[in-house]
Amino acid sequence: MKRILIILMLFGISAYANAADVIRLVVKEDRASCTGVAPQTCFQVKYKNSKSWELFYSNISGFNYKPGYRYVLLVTRTKRANVPADASIYTYKLKRVLKKQKMPVVTSDWGFVVKHKWKLIQMNGVTQEQSPAFIIFDKEKGRVNGSAGCNSFFGSYEKGDGKLTFKQMGSTLMACADEERTKLENDFLKLISDKTFKYDVAEQTLNFYENNRLVLMFGMAPLDTP
Repeated sequence: MKRILIILMLFGISAYANAADVIRLVVKEDRASCTGVAPQTCFQVKYKNSKSWELFYSNISGFNYKPGYRYVLLVTRTKRANVPADASIYTYKLKRVLKKQKMPVVTSDWGFVVKHKWKLIQMNGVTQEQSPAFIIFDKEKGRVNGSAGCNSFFGSYEKGDGKLTFKQMGSTLMACADEERTKLENDFLKLISDKTFKYDVAEQTLNFYENNRLVLMFGMAPLDTP
């Protein structure tokens, strides 16, 4: 009797470990750079309660993804019994495509860009939650300014053929007590100083690319927002 009970308990644990549920996923029309075991590109997804796009480090078995299309999927999510190192605790399998929508081609309309403040929302594939960093462009003077986290930065820019070059960048030198803000600021300023990026505007985001890899994403905000 005791042996039967142990077997039933082990069966129950195994069944729990492999329990599956069906979830709804929205998959964005372009991938973003991310770092798992090595640098790679990831889907950008929204779950039921997502407020913004999240990086998706796994694969979806049976899903034939095409860039430029936004998908709404029903996906079977199964918890792994034994999780390999640096792997997701879940596996995902496509159950049904609920919607597939061709998204508008992105634009490089600079007149639109200079009318707004752009707040940093992603850097090198990492989502920046409530980041204090932002950037503003002065079309008439060819100047750029903003906040890198603690300090203000400034410089000039040149634009042409869908590319943007930052020049003569500088910043104030106020000490920052917050270590996370200090790291954010150092990484951000290093990334944009004397660099040339391809850029586009899509879905109210300003995106910078280096070697065809998305490295910076900014969200649109009114110029007069703090």
